Amino acid sequence: MLMYPLVMAMRRFQILLDEKLDDALERQAELESVSKAELLRRYARERLEPPPPVREDPLWELVGVDDADNDPGGRVDIDEVVYGGNR
Repeated sequence: MLMYPLVMAMRRFQILLDEKLDDALERQAELESVSKAELLRRYARERLEPPPPVREDPLWELVGVDDADNDPGGRVDIDEVVYGGNR
């Protein structure tokens, strides 16, 4: 079964960058193994579409779940939980 990636409609446009900025963009794109255009899209998204507030993240509900300060059993040694008591 062939699977095709989701393709978003995009608009083409041109921008002018000074040589120093273009060189820096080129180096960063190479480091991340992406095109300069992809890097610019990421930067624009980060700036124009900030992430939702942390309290809207479903993982926020886990904050304080293991609040050892209020746990009558006291703190748990994470190494003991992960690796066991017989090391």
